[in-house]
Amino acid sequence: MVWQSTVPDALDALVAALRAAPGLADVTVFDGPVVTASGQVEAITVGAGDEEDPTAVEGQNAREGLAPMPDREQYTIRCAALVLNGAGNMPAARRRVYQLLGEVGGVLAADQRLGGVVMMARLGTSTLTQVQDETGAAATVAFAVEIDAFTRR
Repeated sequence: MVWQSTVPDALDALVAALRAAPGLADVTVFDGPVVTASGQVEAITVGAGDEEDPTAVEGQNAREGLAPMPDREQYTIRCAALVLNGAGNMPAARRRVYQLLGEVGGVLAADQRLGGVVMMARLGTSTLTQVQDETGAAATVAFAVEIDAFTRR
């Protein structure tokens, strides 16, 4: 029997759930790192690190009990919510980026199993970065989606 991680299915399910969320209807949800000149002012990336650490998913596997299968896997999907306020209004950009994070949290609370792909998906750590330049005020929340699952065989 072949051992199979849930990581690819979890990424697909998370992207699909965020793209289908009514509260994110006007927000672009990117699947992985994207090079674009689209000028999007609100976006969420799923499974993408940053320039310093491009890691998309990090995790570990362990035996569960005495059974030879399946293995327990726990991993973190790295994501980010980004808002650019062209008027340079940092408080508005910051407030909006946390609204986007709240929408992600709501999606996960509504379906913690990501359609049955995993046992549990929940928001983990987050960090806020703020930048003010000639394009406006940019607020980014890098956040983790923590996954607990069993591998497939």
